[in-house]
Amino acid sequence: MSTDKKPFRILLSIDVTPDKDYLEFTERYRAAGLLDDYGLKQVAVPVYEFRDEFLEHICEHGLRSLFSMTAVMEAITSPSMLLSDVEAVVTKFVQKLLPATRLVVVDPFFYKNGTSVDTAAYLGRVLGSQAASLQQVYVVSNGQGNMRAKIHAAFDAAAPGVSVSDATTDDFHDRFWINPDSGTGIVMGTSLNGLGRKVALVDKLSGDDVREILIEVRKHIPGV
Repeated sequence: MSTDKKPFRILLSIDVTPDKDYLEFTERYRAAGLLDDYGLKQVAVPVYEFRDEFLEHICEHGLRSLFSMTAVMEAITSPSMLLSDVEAVVTKFVQKLLPATRLVVVDPFFYKNGTSVDTAAYLGRVLGSQAASLQQVYVVSNGQGNMRAKIHAAFDAAAPGVSVSDATTDDFHDRFWINPDSGTGIVMGTSLNGLGRKVALVDKLSGDDVREILIEVRKHIPGV
């Protein structure tokens, strides 16, 4: 049996009395010999130091989990972010829906190309190897845009032999990605072609929201 231990980080909150200071704490920490085995680092802004952990929690539990209110409109992608960072955020959310055999994409402008990114190539990277098990993709859009063939090819490249079914309607305004079999989904404030150009919300959907959206989707694609 392996005895290797994984590295870990602990965030400590230290209350300093008026007659003490942080420097004295570090000196006593050093004198106790703890620096021989454990590193000590002052974290001024935890949200930056633990950004990966925060992002993982948000992708797993949704932004709502950080607040007591029932709904939160919190922008987590914006034009000030690098496109690579925006892509990383979106990829983490999409990957939470995979692997799957079926995927529903509700996006009025899904087949419109972006001005800052190649939408089809972007889609391929977001799906990644986790999408290889896909057998059926349902796309609900407004039918506009000249990227349909390239988008379908991107899905096929990610999951060879996948079947892509289209439905055209103007009934939807928001963008949703849903795994209909697991009952999980995400909402995106803009299409893939608009990510990085405007402030946009990306969040996890509640189970009730997923069920309500699928009821509407089935009006256009029966059997989903």
